[in-house]
Amino acid sequence: MKFFTPMKNNMSAGPGPALRYGMFVPLALLIASVITCCFSYSNAKQNIANDLNDAMFALAKENSALWTRPDTIAAIRHMHETIHKPLIYQASDVNFRTPSLKDEAYFTLALVDTNSGPNRIGGNKIVSDSIMLMPARAAEGLAIQVQGFADCSMASIFYASDQTFPSILFSLSILSMTVMFIWRRKETEIPEAEFVAFSASPSLDGIKLTPMQRKLTLMLLEAPGMKVDKRSLCESLWGNKSNAEESLYTLVKRTKNALVRANMEIVCNRGDSYELRINI
Repeated sequence: MKFFTPMKNNMSAGPGPALRYGMFVPLALLIASVITCCFSYSNAKQNIANDLNDAMFALAKENSALWTRPDTIAAIRHMHETIHKPLIYQASDVNFRTPSLKDEAYFTLALVDTNSGPNRIGGNKIVSDSIMLMPARAAEGLAIQVQGFADCSMASIFYASDQTFPSILFSLSILSMTVMFIWRRKETEIPEAEFVAFSASPSLDGIKLTPMQRKLTLMLLEAPGMKVDKRSLCESLWGNKSNAEESLYTLVKRTKNALVRANMEIVCNRGDSYELRINI
C-alpha cells in the first residue's frame, strides 16, 4: 500500500512577477531595433543627399563657363518653351562616393528668374541643394539653377544603410522572446500528478510491539484513510468484552509511545474514531 501527500502547486496562480516583467524585454528590444533601423535608413538617405551636393558643386565648378554661355541659355529657354521641362544632365561620368548613384542620379539645368525664387520639383526623390549660376551677358534677374536628383527606391536606400546594430537588436529580441516563451511554458504547465508518494507500505519491522499493539496498528494501516471507529476496533480486538473502550484507550496510549520512533501517530477524532498519521 502506498501513502500520498498533496504537492503544493505554486504555478496555479499564473506566471510570477519576474516572468510578467520579463516579457517587456523582447518588446523593448524590438522597439529599439525598429528605431535604430529608421535612424540608419535616415542617415543613409542623408548621405546620398550629401553625395549629390558634393557632386553637384564639383560639376557646377567644372562646367559653369559652359552653362552660362548665351547659346546654352538660349537652348535651355527653347527647351522650356517647347516641353516645359529643364535640361537634364545625366550623371554617368560624375564621381560619386556611392558608385550605384551613377545609374540613379541626374542633374537639372533650368533658366529661372531670381526675383521669383528657385523652381521646386516635387516627387518622391532624394534632392540636393540648388545653386544659381549667374550668366555674364544675360538679362538682369535670370540665372541657371543647378540641382541634383536621385531616383533611389526604398529598398536601395535600405541596402545602402548600415543595419548591423538594428539586426543585433532584432536577433536579441527574437532570442529573448523564445526564452520567455519556454520559461512561460514551464511556469504554466500543469503537473502530471497532484500527489506524490512518500512511502510504500511502511514496515513495522524493528518496532517493539505486542501482538495486540501490532494488530491495532495493522488495522489502522489497512483501513481506508487509515481511520477506524472505536466500535469496530473494540469488536475486532476484544469481541463483546464489557470494558473494551477502557482497554482500547490503554492500548492506544501504549501503542502511541511505541510508534514515535517510526514517525507514526495515532490521533483520536472527536472521541468516535482513531486515525493513524505518518509524519514526514
